[in-house]
Amino acid sequence: MLEDLSNTIYISAASIAELMIKASIKKLQIDFNPVEVARKSGFAMLDFSANAALLLKDLPFHHKDPFDRMLIAQSITDSYPIMTEDPKIALYNCQVL
Repeated sequence: MLEDLSNTIYISAASIAELMIKASIKKLQIDFNPVEVARKSGFAMLDFSANAALLLKDLPFHHKDPFDRMLIAQSITDSYPIMTEDPKIALYNCQVL
């Protein structure tokens, strides 16, 4: 799916936020702008919406990671599949690739 140029691949703002927070606490070293790299790679940016944020209150706690929960809420709200190998995400009402 990643190699099929007819597919639009989105990077969530929540994922960028997670990268930047991990860089700020020295868990990752990031010496590049991930938004620019994503765009140059042909990925589209997906903003995290207030409607997705509202869903966070009602999500069951199969997954405790706040950034993964944001991605799950975004997937459900916007009907986008999530590409992951995390089995906990499949417990939610979202499409997993």
